[in-house]
Amino acid sequence: MPPDDRRKAILDDVKAVLAKAAARVGEFDERGGITTELYEELEATRIFQALTPRIYGGLEMSLADVNEALVAGGKVSGSVGWVMMIHVQQSLGLGTFPKETGLKILREHPHVRIRGVAAPKGTAVPTEGGYVVSGQWPFASGGPDPDFVAGNCVVMENGAPRIGAHGIPELILVWVPAAQVEFLDTWHVLGLRGTNSCDFRFRDVFVPKEMSAELFTGRNFFETAPARLPVRVVLSPSHAAVAIGIAEGALEELKALAMTKRAAMNPNARLVDDPLFRHALGSCAIRLAAARAFLDRTTGDLETAAALGRRLTPAEIMQGRALTAHVTSECIAIVEKAFRLAGSTSVYNTCPLERRLRDIYVAGQHISAFEEIYRALGTVLLGQELSQFELLF
Repeated sequence: MPPDDRRKAILDDVKAVLAKAAARVGEFDERGGITTELYEELEATRIFQALTPRIYGGLEMSLADVNEALVAGGKVSGSVGWVMMIHVQQSLGLGTFPKETGLKILREHPHVRIRGVAAPKGTAVPTEGGYVVSGQWPFASGGPDPDFVAGNCVVMENGAPRIGAHGIPELILVWVPAAQVEFLDTWHVLGLRGTNSCDFRFRDVFVPKEMSAELFTGRNFFETAPARLPVRVVLSPSHAAVAIGIAEGALEELKALAMTKRAAMNPNARLVDDPLFRHALGSCAIRLAAARAFLDRTTGDLETAAALGRRLTPAEIMQGRALTAHVTSECIAIVEKAFRLAGSTSVYNTCPLERRLRDIYVAGQHISAFEEIYRALGTVLLGQELSQFELLF
Protein backbone atom coordinates (compact mmCIF):
# COMPACT_ATOMS: atom_id res chain seq x y z
CA MET A 1 0.00 0.00 0.00
CA PRO A 2 1.45 3.44 -0.93
CA PRO A 3 2.46 5.57 2.09
CA ASP A 4 -0.35 8.09 1.65
CA ASP A 5 -2.95 5.33 1.34
CA ARG A 6 -1.56 3.55 4.42
CA ARG A 7 -1.62 6.79 6.42
CA LYS A 8 -5.23 7.48 5.41
CA ALA A 9 -6.28 3.91 6.18
CA ILE A 10 -4.81 4.08 9.69
CA LEU A 11 -6.41 7.43 10.46
CA ASP A 12 -9.73 6.16 9.09
CA ASP A 13 -9.46 3.09 11.33
CA VAL A 14 -8.76 5.29 14.36
CA LYS A 15 -11.75 7.51 13.62
CA ALA A 16 -13.99 4.46 13.18
CA VAL A 17 -13.02 3.20 16.64
CA LEU A 18 -13.54 6.66 18.11
CA ALA A 19 -16.99 6.92 16.54
CA LYS A 20 -18.06 3.82 18.47
CA ALA A 21 -16.48 5.12 21.68
CA ALA A 22 -18.36 8.43 21.56
CA ALA A 23 -21.48 6.96 23.16
CA ARG A 24 -19.52 5.63 26.13
CA VAL A 25 -17.56 8.66 27.35
CA GLY A 26 -19.76 9.02 30.44
CA GLU A 27 -18.93 5.42 31.34
CA PHE A 28 -15.20 6.16 31.08
CA ASP A 29 -15.56 9.03 33.55
CA GLU A 30 -17.48 6.82 35.97
CA ARG A 31 -14.92 4.02 35.70
CA GLY A 32 -12.01 6.43 36.08
CA GLY A 33 -10.43 4.99 32.93
CA ILE A 34 -11.15 3.86 29.40
CA THR A 35 -12.21 0.24 28.94
CA THR A 36 -9.82 -2.54 28.01
CA GLU A 37 -12.01 -3.09 24.95
CA LEU A 38 -11.52 0.46 23.65
CA TYR A 39 -7.81 0.41 24.36
CA GLU A 40 -7.37 -2.85 22.48
CA GLU A 41 -9.34 -1.54 19.51
CA LEU A 42 -7.17 1.56 19.34
CA GLU A 43 -4.07 -0.58 19.80
CA ALA A 44 -5.16 -2.74 16.85
CA THR A 45 -5.13 0.31 14.55
CA ARG A 46 -1.39 0.62 15.40
CA ILE A 47 -1.74 4.33 16.13
CA PHE A 48 0.29 3.82 19.31
CA GLN A 49 3.24 2.88 17.08
CA ALA A 50 2.87 6.09 15.08
CA LEU A 51 6.29 7.51 15.99
CA THR A 52 8.23 4.23 16.00
CA PRO A 53 10.49 3.97 12.92
CA ARG A 54 9.40 1.61 10.15
CA ILE A 55 12.74 -0.20 10.39
CA TYR A 56 11.71 -1.30 13.88
CA GLY A 57 8.17 -2.31 12.94
CA GLY A 58 6.49 1.05 13.50
CA LEU A 59 4.51 3.39 11.29
CA GLU A 60 6.88 6.39 11.26
CA MET A 61 4.03 8.83 10.78
CA SER A 62 4.53 12.57 10.77
CA LEU A 63 3.72 14.78 13.73
CA ALA A 64 0.95 16.32 11.60
CA ASP A 65 -0.64 12.88 11.21
CA VAL A 66 -0.39 12.33 14.96
CA ASN A 67 -2.04 15.69 15.55
CA GLU A 68 -4.96 14.67 13.32
CA ALA A 69 -5.51 11.48 15.31
CA LEU A 70 -5.27 13.26 18.67
CA VAL A 71 -7.64 16.06 17.66
CA ALA A 72 -10.15 13.35 16.71
CA GLY A 73 -9.60 11.64 20.07
CA GLY A 74 -9.99 14.87 22.04
CA LYS A 75 -13.15 15.67 20.11
CA VAL A 76 -14.70 12.42 21.38
CA SER A 77 -13.57 13.21 24.93
CA GLY A 78 -10.62 14.80 26.66
CA SER A 79 -9.89 11.53 28.43
CA VAL A 80 -9.78 9.46 25.24
CA GLY A 81 -7.55 12.01 23.50
CA TRP A 82 -5.27 12.22 26.53
CA VAL A 83 -4.76 8.45 26.79
CA MET A 84 -4.05 8.30 23.06
CA MET A 85 -1.52 11.11 23.43
CA ILE A 86 0.32 9.34 26.24
CA HIS A 87 0.74 6.11 24.30
CA VAL A 88 1.69 7.76 21.01
CA GLN A 89 4.38 9.76 22.83
CA GLN A 90 5.73 6.65 24.50
CA SER A 91 6.37 5.02 21.15
CA LEU A 92 9.00 7.72 20.62
CA GLY A 93 10.36 7.47 24.16
CA LEU A 94 11.66 3.93 23.55
CA GLY A 95 14.41 5.47 21.46
CA THR A 96 15.89 7.28 24.45
CA PHE A 97 17.02 3.97 25.99
CA PRO A 98 20.21 2.14 25.06
CA LYS A 99 19.61 0.71 21.60
CA GLU A 100 19.93 -2.89 22.77
CA THR A 101 17.30 -2.29 25.46
CA GLY A 102 14.90 -0.50 23.13
CA LEU A 103 15.10 -3.22 20.49
CA LYS A 104 14.71 -5.96 23.10
CA ILE A 105 11.52 -4.35 24.41
CA LEU A 106 10.18 -3.95 20.88
CA ARG A 107 10.83 -7.63 20.16
CA GLU A 108 9.31 -8.90 23.40
CA HIS A 109 6.45 -6.36 23.63
CA PRO A 110 5.46 -5.26 20.08
CA HIS A 111 2.52 -3.37 21.62
CA VAL A 112 4.26 -2.36 24.84
CA ARG A 113 1.97 -0.67 27.37
CA ILE A 114 3.55 1.94 29.60
CA ARG A 115 2.52 4.48 32.16
CA GLY A 116 5.07 7.13 32.85
CA VAL A 117 5.79 10.43 34.55
CA ALA A 118 8.45 12.85 33.30
CA ALA A 119 8.51 14.89 36.52
CA PRO A 120 11.47 13.77 38.70
CA LYS A 121 9.49 12.58 41.72
CA GLY A 122 11.84 9.74 42.66
CA THR A 123 15.43 9.23 43.74
CA ALA A 124 17.96 6.87 42.19
CA VAL A 125 21.03 5.84 44.18
CA PRO A 126 23.81 4.33 42.04
CA THR A 127 24.81 0.79 42.94
CA GLU A 128 26.64 -2.02 41.18
CA GLY A 129 24.95 -2.65 37.85
CA GLY A 130 22.25 -0.02 38.20
CA TYR A 131 20.26 2.03 40.70
CA VAL A 132 18.20 1.59 43.83
CA VAL A 133 15.06 3.62 43.17
CA SER A 134 12.30 4.92 45.42
CA GLY A 135 9.52 7.45 44.93
CA GLN A 136 5.89 8.23 44.28
CA TRP A 137 4.82 9.63 40.94
CA PRO A 138 1.49 11.44 40.34
CA PHE A 139 -0.51 11.90 37.13
CA ALA A 140 0.54 8.55 35.64
CA SER A 141 -1.94 8.54 32.76
CA GLY A 142 -2.49 5.53 30.59
CA GLY A 143 -4.53 2.59 29.49
CA PRO A 144 -5.28 -0.65 31.34
CA ASP A 145 -2.85 -3.42 32.27
CA PRO A 146 0.53 -1.73 31.67
CA ASP A 147 3.65 -3.81 31.10
CA PHE A 148 5.96 -1.20 32.61
CA VAL A 149 5.90 2.05 34.49
CA ALA A 150 8.43 4.79 33.83
CA GLY A 151 9.44 7.27 36.51
CA ASN A 152 11.92 10.10 36.27
CA CYS A 153 14.38 10.34 39.16
CA VAL A 154 17.07 12.58 40.61
CA VAL A 155 20.36 10.71 40.85
CA MET A 156 21.62 10.96 44.42
CA GLU A 157 25.20 10.74 45.62
CA ASN A 158 26.24 11.06 49.27
CA GLY A 159 22.74 12.22 50.13
CA ALA A 160 22.65 15.06 47.58
CA PRO A 161 21.72 15.39 43.90
CA ARG A 162 24.58 14.50 41.58
CA ILE A 163 25.44 17.34 39.19
CA GLY A 164 25.66 16.28 35.56
CA ALA A 165 27.61 17.49 32.55
CA HIS A 166 25.26 20.42 31.96
CA GLY A 167 25.82 21.79 35.45
CA ILE A 168 22.34 20.75 36.57
CA PRO A 169 21.10 17.83 38.69
CA GLU A 170 21.39 14.53 36.84
CA LEU A 171 18.05 12.90 35.99
CA ILE A 172 17.34 9.39 34.77
CA LEU A 173 14.11 7.78 33.63
CA VAL A 174 13.74 4.21 34.88
CA TRP A 175 11.45 1.48 33.58
CA VAL A 176 10.11 -1.00 36.11
CA PRO A 177 7.83 -4.00 35.43
CA ALA A 178 4.32 -3.05 36.50
CA ALA A 179 4.10 -6.14 38.71
CA GLN A 180 6.68 -4.55 41.04
CA VAL A 181 4.73 -1.32 41.39
CA GLU A 182 1.96 -0.26 43.76
CA PHE A 183 -0.82 1.71 42.09
CA LEU A 184 -2.65 4.05 44.47
CA ASP A 185 -6.30 5.06 44.49
CA THR A 186 -5.63 8.78 44.08
CA TRP A 187 -7.43 9.73 40.86
CA HIS A 188 -10.45 11.60 42.26
CA VAL A 189 -10.38 14.78 40.22
CA LEU A 190 -12.23 17.56 38.44
CA GLY A 191 -11.64 16.54 34.83
CA LEU A 192 -9.92 14.02 32.55
CA ARG A 193 -11.49 11.48 34.89
CA GLY A 194 -11.32 8.70 32.32
CA THR A 195 -7.50 8.75 32.10
CA ASN A 196 -6.91 6.69 35.28
CA SER A 197 -3.96 8.94 36.08
CA CYS A 198 -3.43 7.49 39.54
CA ASP A 199 -0.17 7.71 41.50
CA PHE A 200 2.22 4.79 41.56
CA ARG A 201 5.07 4.17 43.99
CA PHE A 202 7.83 1.74 44.82
CA ARG A 203 10.57 1.65 47.40
CA ASP A 204 14.16 0.42 47.15
CA VAL A 205 13.63 -1.31 43.81
CA PHE A 206 16.77 -2.32 41.94
CA VAL A 207 16.74 -1.09 38.34
CA PRO A 208 19.44 -2.37 35.97
CA LYS A 209 21.36 0.42 34.30
CA GLU A 210 20.19 -0.73 30.87
CA MET A 211 16.61 -0.02 31.94
CA SER A 212 17.38 3.65 32.51
CA ALA A 213 17.59 6.58 30.10
CA GLU A 214 18.38 10.28 30.08
CA LEU A 215 15.01 11.55 28.91
CA PHE A 216 15.94 15.21 28.51
CA THR A 217 19.68 15.14 27.84
CA GLY A 218 20.28 11.81 26.08
CA ARG A 219 20.29 11.01 22.39
CA ASN A 220 17.37 9.18 20.77
CA PHE A 221 18.61 6.29 18.61
CA PHE A 222 15.55 6.52 16.35
CA GLU A 223 16.75 8.18 13.14
CA THR A 224 13.55 10.09 12.44
CA ALA A 225 12.74 13.78 12.39
CA PRO A 226 10.62 13.80 15.60
CA ALA A 227 13.37 11.90 17.45
CA ARG A 228 15.84 14.71 16.72
CA LEU A 229 13.72 17.34 18.45
CA PRO A 230 14.14 18.26 22.14
CA VAL A 231 11.78 16.17 24.25
CA ARG A 232 9.63 19.01 25.55
CA VAL A 233 9.38 20.47 22.06
CA VAL A 234 8.30 17.25 20.36
CA LEU A 235 5.65 16.61 23.03
CA SER A 236 4.14 20.08 22.75
CA PRO A 237 2.03 19.62 19.56
CA SER A 238 0.39 16.50 20.98
CA HIS A 239 -0.83 18.33 24.09
CA ALA A 240 -2.10 21.19 21.93
CA ALA A 241 -3.90 18.77 19.59
CA VAL A 242 -5.90 17.24 22.45
CA ALA A 243 -6.93 20.72 23.60
CA ILE A 244 -8.04 21.59 20.06
CA GLY A 245 -10.14 18.42 19.98
CA ILE A 246 -11.85 19.26 23.27
CA ALA A 247 -12.72 22.75 21.99
CA GLU A 248 -13.92 21.43 18.62
CA GLY A 249 -16.20 19.01 20.42
CA ALA A 250 -17.55 21.80 22.63
CA LEU A 251 -18.50 23.98 19.67
CA GLU A 252 -20.16 21.05 17.87
CA GLU A 253 -22.21 20.30 20.98
CA LEU A 254 -23.11 23.97 21.40
CA LYS A 255 -24.35 24.19 17.80
CA ALA A 256 -26.50 21.10 18.24
CA LEU A 257 -27.95 22.47 21.49
CA ALA A 258 -28.70 25.84 19.91
CA MET A 259 -31.12 24.27 17.43
CA THR A 260 -33.56 23.28 20.18
CA LYS A 261 -32.74 25.37 23.26
CA ARG A 262 -35.25 28.10 24.04
CA ALA A 263 -34.92 31.14 26.27
CA ALA A 264 -36.05 30.55 29.86
CA MET A 265 -38.33 33.60 29.87
CA ASN A 266 -39.37 33.48 26.21
CA PRO A 267 -40.23 29.95 24.98
CA ASN A 268 -40.77 31.22 21.44
CA ALA A 269 -37.13 32.33 21.09
CA ARG A 270 -34.58 29.70 20.03
CA LEU A 271 -30.90 30.21 20.82
CA VAL A 272 -30.00 29.63 17.17
CA ASP A 273 -32.02 32.72 16.18
CA ASP A 274 -30.29 35.06 18.65
CA PRO A 275 -27.92 37.42 16.75
CA LEU A 276 -25.72 37.85 19.84
CA PHE A 277 -25.34 34.09 20.06
CA ARG A 278 -24.40 33.92 16.38
CA HIS A 279 -21.79 36.63 16.90
CA ALA A 280 -20.27 34.81 19.88
CA LEU A 281 -20.26 31.48 18.04
CA GLY A 282 -18.54 33.04 15.03
CA SER A 283 -15.91 34.62 17.25
CA CYS A 284 -15.19 31.28 18.95
CA ALA A 285 -14.94 29.52 15.59
CA ILE A 286 -12.32 32.00 14.36
CA ARG A 287 -10.31 31.73 17.59
CA LEU A 288 -10.32 27.96 17.24
CA ALA A 289 -9.29 28.13 13.57
CA ALA A 290 -6.41 30.45 14.48
CA ALA A 291 -5.25 28.11 17.24
CA ARG A 292 -5.36 25.15 14.84
CA ALA A 293 -3.42 27.15 12.22
CA PHE A 294 -0.75 27.95 14.81
CA LEU A 295 -0.55 24.27 15.73
CA ASP A 296 -0.25 23.17 12.10
CA ARG A 297 2.34 25.81 11.17
CA THR A 298 4.53 25.28 14.22
CA THR A 299 4.38 21.50 13.86
CA GLY A 300 5.39 21.75 10.21
CA ASP A 301 8.24 24.17 10.92
CA LEU A 302 9.64 21.97 13.71
CA GLU A 303 9.48 18.77 11.68
CA THR A 304 11.02 20.42 8.62
CA ALA A 305 13.95 21.72 10.64
CA ALA A 306 14.47 18.29 12.22
CA ALA A 307 14.26 16.50 8.85
CA LEU A 308 17.00 18.79 7.52
CA GLY A 309 19.14 18.08 10.58
CA ARG A 310 19.12 21.75 11.53
CA ARG A 311 19.59 22.53 15.21
CA LEU A 312 16.74 24.64 16.58
CA THR A 313 17.54 28.09 17.86
CA PRO A 314 16.65 28.91 21.48
CA ALA A 315 13.78 31.05 20.18
CA GLU A 316 12.41 28.13 18.13
CA ILE A 317 12.71 25.82 21.14
CA MET A 318 10.79 28.22 23.36
CA GLN A 319 8.14 28.95 20.73
CA GLY A 320 7.69 25.20 20.20
CA ARG A 321 7.16 24.72 23.93
CA ALA A 322 4.93 27.81 24.19
CA LEU A 323 2.63 26.25 21.60
CA THR A 324 0.87 24.16 24.25
CA ALA A 325 0.43 27.10 26.62
CA HIS A 326 -1.08 29.38 23.97
CA VAL A 327 -3.33 26.83 22.29
CA THR A 328 -4.59 25.44 25.60
CA SER A 329 -5.30 28.96 26.90
CA GLU A 330 -7.31 29.74 23.76
CA CYS A 331 -9.21 26.46 24.02
CA ILE A 332 -10.03 27.13 27.68
CA ALA A 333 -11.53 30.49 26.65
CA ILE A 334 -13.53 28.87 23.83
CA VAL A 335 -14.92 26.07 26.01
CA GLU A 336 -15.75 28.54 28.81
CA LYS A 337 -17.67 30.66 26.31
CA ALA A 338 -19.54 27.64 24.96
CA PHE A 339 -20.43 26.59 28.50
CA ARG A 340 -21.81 30.04 29.31
CA LEU A 341 -23.69 30.39 26.04
CA ALA A 342 -25.53 27.16 26.81
CA GLY A 343 -27.04 28.78 29.90
CA SER A 344 -28.32 26.67 32.77
CA THR A 345 -28.44 23.55 30.61
CA SER A 346 -24.65 23.19 30.80
CA VAL A 347 -24.52 22.78 34.59
CA TYR A 348 -26.09 19.31 34.49
CA ASN A 349 -23.98 16.17 34.33
CA THR A 350 -26.06 15.07 31.37
CA CYS A 351 -24.77 18.00 29.28
CA PRO A 352 -21.51 17.16 27.46
CA LEU A 353 -20.35 20.78 27.83
CA GLU A 354 -20.05 20.21 31.56
CA ARG A 355 -17.48 17.47 30.93
CA ARG A 356 -15.70 19.54 28.27
CA LEU A 357 -15.19 22.37 30.74
CA ARG A 358 -13.81 20.06 33.42
CA ASP A 359 -11.48 18.34 30.97
CA ILE A 360 -10.00 21.49 29.45
CA TYR A 361 -9.39 22.99 32.89
CA VAL A 362 -7.42 19.94 33.98
CA ALA A 363 -5.49 19.83 30.69
CA GLY A 364 -4.56 23.45 31.36
CA GLN A 365 -3.05 22.49 34.73
CA HIS A 366 -0.42 20.27 33.11
CA ILE A 367 3.11 21.66 33.31
CA SER A 368 3.30 21.79 29.50
CA ALA A 369 0.51 24.36 29.47
CA PHE A 370 1.98 26.73 32.07
CA GLU A 371 2.29 30.26 30.70
CA GLU A 372 5.59 30.79 32.53
CA ILE A 373 7.18 29.68 29.25
CA TYR A 374 6.38 33.11 27.79
CA ARG A 375 9.02 34.67 30.04
CA ALA A 376 11.69 32.36 28.62
CA LEU A 377 10.55 33.08 25.07
CA GLY A 378 10.63 36.82 25.74
CA THR A 379 14.13 36.49 27.16
CA VAL A 380 15.59 34.96 24.00
CA LEU A 381 13.64 37.33 21.76
CA LEU A 382 15.47 40.16 23.53
CA GLY A 383 18.81 38.56 22.69
CA GLN A 384 19.52 37.34 26.21
CA GLU A 385 20.72 33.85 27.08
CA LEU A 386 18.86 31.18 28.96
CA SER A 387 20.48 28.71 31.32
CA GLN A 388 20.92 25.08 30.33
CA PHE A 389 18.24 24.19 32.85
CA GLU A 390 15.75 26.53 31.17
CA LEU A 391 16.59 25.23 27.70
CA LEU A 392 16.26 21.57 28.67
CA PHE A 393 13.51 21.57 31.28
